[in-house]
Amino acid sequence: EDFMKEALDKASGELKKRYNQADKKAAKIIAYGAVKYGLLKVSPEKNVVFNWQQALSFEGETSPYIQYAYARISSILKKSKKTNLKADLKLLKEKEESELIKLLSDFPQIAAKASKDLKPHLAANFLYSLAQKFNEYYHIHQVLKADEKVRDARILLISSVGQVIKNGLALLGISVLEKM
Repeated sequence: EDFMKEALDKASGELKKRYNQADKKAAKIIAYGAVKYGLLKVSPEKNVVFNWQQALSFEGETSPYIQYAYARISSILKKSKKTNLKADLKLLKEKEESELIKLLSDFPQIAAKASKDLKPHLAANFLYSLAQKFNEYYHIHQVLKADEKVRDARILLISSVGQVIKNGLALLGISVLEKM
């Protein structure tokens, strides 16, 4: 009880620091996600050393970092207005696009193994890698300002990344936010 109150207070403080306001619902989702991810990202045979500042950070291997990648994708998709499900994915020729596609293709096996072997840290670590790869991609390549056909392919790609992040966090019992 006190532990979760502390988590909520810290998440609210982090939101106030970043955005000058704290939405209670967002703070709760971030706080619960931070606690769950902080515990689940560690292999079951290792001891967990829980650090609030680290767990609630929007940088590094944390739930807020992954949730923020999802929120960024949601924002791009909202601005794009539509996802062309028939986009030509052959136009995705950049190294970072290939890396994202490869990671996405690994998700079903990782999710199955994490579930079968009762090792949620496999899914947690995968989601962090996916969020990292998305952020790297986003900083290097234009999505909304690319030529129309490339733009459509990139929107479909990041939409897929967002869906996998949402599904993967759901496996860990963590919710996402459309904006943070």
